[in-house]
Amino acid sequence: MGLQISARKSEKVTILDVRGRIVYGDNNDSFGSELRTLAESTPCDVLVNLSEVTQIDSSGIGTLVRSFVTLKRDGGNLKILNPTGHIRGVLAVTGLVNCLPTYTDEAKALASFRDSAAHE
Repeated sequence: MGLQISARKSEKVTILDVRGRIVYGDNNDSFGSELRTLAESTPCDVLVNLSEVTQIDSSGIGTLVRSFVTLKRDGGNLKILNPTGHIRGVLAVTGLVNCLPTYTDEAKALASFRDSAAHE
């Protein structure tokens, strides 16, 4: 299954709804390309919805971490929404669930972007 990515906006936050597998090769390349394009408009806040991602490997994890660091450095943020099952397990085993802000409720995730902007 190929990777499908759709983008939508909620105020200043871009929500990426990702469906499929974020694995080495074209899938991860397109995921990384989408995130790099968003990062060009700084500062940029991105919420990555992983609810329909069925698999992620080390290259996908690397893309998430690189994008998180890039966006943070440029005054933006990257947060994760709805990692389920295996994906949540991978994030837990790698410790990323403690490093990348992760939410199960979209409204709360979006509110967290507003809250963090108010404190800066």
